[in-house]
Amino acid sequence: MNERASSLMYAIRGPVILKYAAQLILVQAGLVALPALVALLYQEYGLSLRFGMVAVTLAALARPFVRWSVPAHIQVNEALTVTVIAFLVGAVSLVYPFMGAGLPFLDALFEAVSGITTTGLTTLSEVEDKPKGFLFARSWMQWYGGLGFVVLVIALLMGVQPANRRLLGQELERENAIMDIHSHARQVTQVYLILTLIPMALLYLMGVDGLTAVVHVLSAVSTGGFSNFNDSLAGLNSLPAEFVVSLVVVSGAISLPLYYRFYRHGLSRSMELDETLGLMACLFFAGVMLMLSMHIKEGMDWDIAALQGAMLAMSAQTTTGFSSLDITRLDAIAKVVMIIAMATGGAVGSTAGGLKILRVLILLKLMHYAVQKPAMPDHSVVKPRLAGKTIAAEEINGVLTLLGWGLALMVGSWLPFVAMGYHPLDSLFEVVSALATTGLSSGITRAELQPALKLILCFDMLAGRLEIVALLVFLYPKTWFGRRVREL
Repeated sequence: MNERASSLMYAIRGPVILKYAAQLILVQAGLVALPALVALLYQEYGLSLRFGMVAVTLAALARPFVRWSVPAHIQVNEALTVTVIAFLVGAVSLVYPFMGAGLPFLDALFEAVSGITTTGLTTLSEVEDKPKGFLFARSWMQWYGGLGFVVLVIALLMGVQPANRRLLGQELERENAIMDIHSHARQVTQVYLILTLIPMALLYLMGVDGLTAVVHVLSAVSTGGFSNFNDSLAGLNSLPAEFVVSLVVVSGAISLPLYYRFYRHGLSRSMELDETLGLMACLFFAGVMLMLSMHIKEGMDWDIAALQGAMLAMSAQTTTGFSSLDITRLDAIAKVVMIIAMATGGAVGSTAGGLKILRVLILLKLMHYAVQKPAMPDHSVVKPRLAGKTIAAEEINGVLTLLGWGLALMVGSWLPFVAMGYHPLDSLFEVVSALATTGLSSGITRAELQPALKLILCFDMLAGRLEIVALLVFLYPKTWFGRRVREL
């Protein structure tokens, strides 16, 4: 079987990769130009120059390849490779500007990877002394590194339906695939902009200064979690403002196409609706467990424990990373609850990370089916179903593949932390936070962290954002070397 599979494989084609990667890098150049303007607005001329130089360099490198003529059909491994390149270039290109904010090379790389992957982990203990352009750029990266950037990928790679399903986590079922992709990209972009602009305006009207409102909303809707305050969300010093940001966080963890369908057709039974209800149930469960832990173990009053538990549950379950208290003070039970919440994550088609609620629901259905199957007649043909629809074999394979590789990567990343003397539970917390692109920290991630462990977390953040398989395809030698289809 392996020999047969290898004989059917085609390596990626250089011209195809260069053309589509160049298109995405050209988009990246335009996105980097905005932090240059923000830094210029705040009279941070050196930082503005660095951002501007990166934007110009990216545009100059990409432009010659944009108009290349390549085959209309794009292989799935080519689509995934281009996507990985886009995220890698997006991270590496911001290292030079971030170093202008006083970060060493490796910490600048860590910060850039954390931004583009919407994770929010940081080695910085102080951010309030950093340039405004740098603080904006981190959250801006999270905004376009979330679903917004993936939509740009889809717009350029339209027609590659398997890649679209991997990137967006949903099938394109209508006959006119190209129109479906355009329609999906337009709908998701509209929802994303609305969820961004309305809360931003609301926070500003509530008296929150412009930069703070922008930074927190960009980070919240992308479920990223970067803040311009040392104490994260608590730095807002306003419960109403924190409540607005928390609502944005939850809204970003719900499948964005569901908003559009609700607007056009109202609520109807669907996998997305079941997934949303599952998300709310997970939020409630995590919030209650954290509240009980904080009251019993930390001695907090019920009202404070309920508030803090709800805030941390939203942060962990939506994989955002905003924190309203010091995670290191939590007991083991609370950390385990948060690990489970982070690993589960939000909805498919949202900006949240983690395994995703829909995949968890599919796993639960498979487990239930495995118990029912022995009691059925041998000739019975019964398939596991979710939301009234049969779960396709492709979906089952995808869930099991992602789960298997995710567990393998989690263990492989966790062991080096334990080997270097870090507490096993705190190490697991940190690795799951990176893989789920959450950004909450047990206190391990800091400037003094060993370089090798920083690189492991960088790899985990990229793997989590790209859902592991895309990164593995990129690293697989036969993706690059082997026989190829005709170039033109």
